[in-house]
Amino acid sequence: MKFGTFLLGCSFCFFLQSQYQLTAVVAAALTGFLGSFIPDTKRIESTHVHATIYMGAFVAMGSRVVNAGPGQILLVSFLGSSIYFFMSPYFKGLGGRLGLIAFISSLLGVAIRFWG
Repeated sequence: MKFGTFLLGCSFCFFLQSQYQLTAVVAAALTGFLGSFIPDTKRIESTHVHATIYMGAFVAMGSRVVNAGPGQILLVSFLGSSIYFFMSPYFKGLGGRLGLIAFISSLLGVAIRFWG
């Protein structure tokens, strides 16, 4: 579930930037805004759907994923959702965690693309 929602946020932000030439900030803001309309249920809240959509949008906003294409989006989404899954028990609250995970996954995605 985390991978799917991370990928959704990243892909939608990428789509807005590439197809409608929206700036990265506007595309990420619109993605987060639309993601906030997903209703809160116990399952949604327990799987952190909103947070992973925001992180996916943040990755697409702050990385060079727009220049790379769909393969890079899949890679960065996999890395980001994996980092989120494995690091969640070690962080309290969301402040800083989402940005840190987005930064690390973007950096790893670019590094793998550069060296791969």
